[in-house]
Amino acid sequence: MHQPSIYAPAFAEHPRFEIACVADDPGEIDDYIISTNQGVASEYGVPYLEGIAQVSDNPTIDVCSVCAQLERRGEISRQMAAAGKHLFMDKPHAVSVSEAKDIAEAVRTTGVRAVIYGRQLSATPSLIRNQVELGAVGKLVAIHWDLIFAKGQAGTVPDGWETCISTDLEKFTFRSPGLDPSGSGHNVWAKRELHEIGLYPVGLVQDLVGVPVRSVYASLGQYWLATHAERGVEDFALMQMRFENGVTATITTGRYGRQTDPAGGVDKVLVVGSEGSIVADGSPPNAAVYATAGSDGKSATRVNGSDASGVMTLLDELAWAIDKGHDPPNNVDHGVAQVETLLAGYKSYFTGEVVSLPLE
Repeated sequence: MHQPSIYAPAFAEHPRFEIACVADDPGEIDDYIISTNQGVASEYGVPYLEGIAQVSDNPTIDVCSVCAQLERRGEISRQMAAAGKHLFMDKPHAVSVSEAKDIAEAVRTTGVRAVIYGRQLSATPSLIRNQVELGAVGKLVAIHWDLIFAKGQAGTVPDGWETCISTDLEKFTFRSPGLDPSGSGHNVWAKRELHEIGLYPVGLVQDLVGVPVRSVYASLGQYWLATHAERGVEDFALMQMRFENGVTATITTGRYGRQTDPAGGVDKVLVVGSEGSIVADGSPPNAAVYATAGSDGKSATRVNGSDASGVMTLLDELAWAIDKGHDPPNNVDHGVAQVETLLAGYKSYFTGEVVSLPLE
């Protein structure tokens, strides 16, 4: 759950924002989420509201940080935008292209500003973008991005297991009320990792290339985590994208065992241009303490030299966009493109074919 650990502290620290309340619909969520929300409200000394409508109807609330369960997130975001609230949305912000477009339409109709959390403004992608824009590698030719999280118990997929991915794209998250089997802090058994983690590198390469994706080919697998295999979702994905200007991008993404990598996972990128290349590692720890897995399920502690999330910078951009009336980075139009590309990846895997975009 990103709200209590990342977003709420950032809003509380930012000089332009003040936390006014925490709200949700108790009938739609598990008891442990209610308890978490009440704890966040208590921590910041604000009311806990039982009913999201109380937010949309309150003219003193200007911005909503939407971090509900994925399957509810898009409709809540649409409702808040329609009520005239600026949005900071957790990622992925929608489960379908139509849902993403509905959010975008509500944002455009009411004139509010909206951002989706991503890593575009964090340190490493910002440095890469700066070098590309300065022409350091010449004309952009290709990008490869590895982004894999170390969360979960690896080695639990049975020997001889054959990958079997569910075609039900209405369910993306398999929750585990009161437990955190993945050691991720999200209280889930499994997620569709192309959609969940793949959104990061897809959004990052789209941001670097700057033109639409025109074709996608993807392969999914169940290699490490029985929690995923048993629920018919992937723990690993590989996807190739070809852009309108001829640039090719490939990504590997997913989730492997939390004891596989003390730094929490792999975040490496290669950018190839006509005149040079960029090689970057977005997650080198300044210090890592290796130990037996503790009560939080983690086997190592990483000390970062800088905030890798880019949330504070994104809040700066949201405040600036509200002030100046322009679109912020990673806005709802970018969100539509990201969701469409990810869903094209699933379509490609299920059909075994290259899928053209836009989707019909």
